[in-house]
Amino acid sequence: MPQLAIWNMEGEKAGQVELSGEIFGVPLNEDLVHQAVVAADSGRKRHAGSAKRRSEVVTTGAKVWRQKGLGRARHGDKGAPIFVGGGKAHAPKPRDGGKKMPKRMRRKALFCALSDAVRCGQMTVIEDIELDEPRTKTIVSMLEAFGMEDAVVMLMLSAEQMANEALVKSCRNIEKLHLRQSPHLNTRDVLWAGELVFTQEALAALHQLSGGAE
Repeated sequence: MPQLAIWNMEGEKAGQVELSGEIFGVPLNEDLVHQAVVAADSGRKRHAGSAKRRSEVVTTGAKVWRQKGLGRARHGDKGAPIFVGGGKAHAPKPRDGGKKMPKRMRRKALFCALSDAVRCGQMTVIEDIELDEPRTKTIVSMLEAFGMEDAVVMLMLSAEQMANEALVKSCRNIEKLHLRQSPHLNTRDVLWAGELVFTQEALAALHQLSGGAE
């Protein structure tokens, strides 16, 4: 099973952790990862266009003109698309453009991306982040200790840590630092972030996903 060092906030090694082989020891499947990213991106699209169709416009029920004798084509509905004020042919309607992907496939793609991040040295595990009051300088100093001050960093926290108002406030003013609650992470997030930083509690929450990965 892969192993990673555990660091404290000052950038000093504080131990070692053994990673789940089912999550962090998966070979890269580029096709599966690509499919997961496309599915995640499709869910962000908005198809909000809307126009009235022929059956939705309010028009008179009277016949436009009489059936015969005028030399015109016969018509019975003023709501037809060819008339001013009529409905639109093949009008767009709000719809869900998201692509569906089975949960097991999404999870396996996530594990592929996480495993590749470990192999590329883009994942760091820290002991804990202890803050009694909001202090952005403390978080900036931590990032500088790991050489991540200019990188796009995704900081994974446990549910309890996300409820720590002092910690969240300390992180939200750092432009390239983004918070996520473990294990709520997708393949797109992993590929987008330059560096992944897990607290020990967040890593433990992620390890609970290992069941059913195969």
